[in-house]
Amino acid sequence: MTAIQTTVVLAMTADGKISAVDPRAPRDSDRADKAHLEYQVSLADLILVGAGTIRAEGTTFVITNPELLAARQIRGQSPQPITCVVSRSLELSLDLPFFQQDVERWIFTTRTALQESSHTEALEKVANLITLGDTDLEWDRGYSIMAERGIRKVVALGGGSLTASLVGAKRIDDWWLTIWPVIYGGEKAPTPVEGEGFIPRSAPHLQLVETRQVNSELFLHYRTLY
Repeated sequence: MTAIQTTVVLAMTADGKISAVDPRAPRDSDRADKAHLEYQVSLADLILVGAGTIRAEGTTFVITNPELLAARQIRGQSPQPITCVVSRSLELSLDLPFFQQDVERWIFTTRTALQESSHTEALEKVANLITLGDTDLEWDRGYSIMAERGIRKVVALGGGSLTASLVGAKRIDDWWLTIWPVIYGGEKAPTPVEGEGFIPRSAPHLQLVETRQVNSELFLHYRTLY
């Protein structure tokens, strides 16, 4: 069974926030950051996105650059990677534009959510619902399913709860962090890794692999040291 490489691709402010206190607040788009994100996503067979991110943004990220689309075709990949939404509750509105996008959709969830959600039957018509455990997400099962279906490269796009879950499962191989030259502040503004946190002695450490600078933005590439 082929090993799956998982890369986290996130952008955060200089004070470590991935969005403002109100995640729906618009952010000025940045050409360099978007091009970087599009390139990283173009390498993926599947992207993992938290349900909160899909609810806040409404859509998944799609590749539009003709050169990147051509490169995917040469590599034998589908035009767009599979988008896999991770949701423990299945609280996903079918009115989200995501469910009309021309992408293959998976949803990782739990058996409890599948049994209790009023959306299950409708969601099964627009996405492949995959249970990873009774009440918690069992990432070993998730990665086995992905490997069985030919997934070799995963890009995780957050939010913080999803990233924390992957860190806890020791599934993240490397990180691309974009540092925006702005301060959002806010005690309740989300950060790249949420969850309960890690004590210093057991916290995963990172090794810096590469740095890039475009104007006042930094692009930092780290390898995870478990």
